[in-house]
Amino acid sequence: MGRHLLIDESLCTGCGLCSSVCIRDGISVVGEKARENGSGSCFDCGQCFAVCPAGAITMATHPDATPERMAFRGPVAEPDELMGLLSERRSCRLFTPEPVSDEELSLLFQAARLSPTSQNSMDVEFVVVSDRLDGFRQMLADVLEPRSGEFPRIAQFVEHVRTGEGPDPFLWEGRQVILAFSEDPANACIAMSRVELMAQAVGLGGFYSMWVRMADDVDHRAVTNFLGCVDPGKRMGCAFVIGRPRIRYRRMAPRPEPRVHRL
Repeated sequence: MGRHLLIDESLCTGCGLCSSVCIRDGISVVGEKARENGSGSCFDCGQCFAVCPAGAITMATHPDATPERMAFRGPVAEPDELMGLLSERRSCRLFTPEPVSDEELSLLFQAARLSPTSQNSMDVEFVVVSDRLDGFRQMLADVLEPRSGEFPRIAQFVEHVRTGEGPDPFLWEGRQVILAFSEDPANACIAMSRVELMAQAVGLGGFYSMWVRMADDVDHRAVTNFLGCVDPGKRMGCAFVIGRPRIRYRRMAPRPEPRVHRL
């Protein structure tokens, strides 16, 4: 196992904070200096890097991520501010023709980069379907058509794709779809939630499509073969249709309180 940590002994004060947050007991303080103990258990979670008051630790996997560069940019949002952002969020299905730009998409994926993943695997892959959207819709129709008898919405979608008539009940006016894949679908969903929040923050909109995600359940191979770029060992966690809203929501819609059980 190679080294995971680069520790600058000239900066290290031997305070032991790095050792205290390491859940794998991979750091020891020897002679008032922190040492990676070579146990091979480090999984690059970065906790030691994040807490070091002297900025003495750098991750070997990300040598360009210096303590100065990765320092927090500003204060954490106040609860009222965050609740305000969440309360303004609505599923939007009506969009302008203008696509989301590559620069905006990059910002969304930077937000996704900050999402937690199990075992710090960071195994999420995103696919943005834009130019091949017509072919993607055709593939969805082919995969889901056998389920038309169970779900009237699927039958409506297949009819729309085959004839070009009526509204698209899967994508509505959406012209771009973001798909998230991971070995553990929960990782993909958590990462996509960051994408959605950042999209809301910059004035974009969208909605999650259970029907697009269902296609991966029905025929994962057909989906990944069409995309041609995703590790077939990863499953689709969620699909988010994104765009620029052409309508303005003015208030929250009523929602029931969640059921909470305290044990």
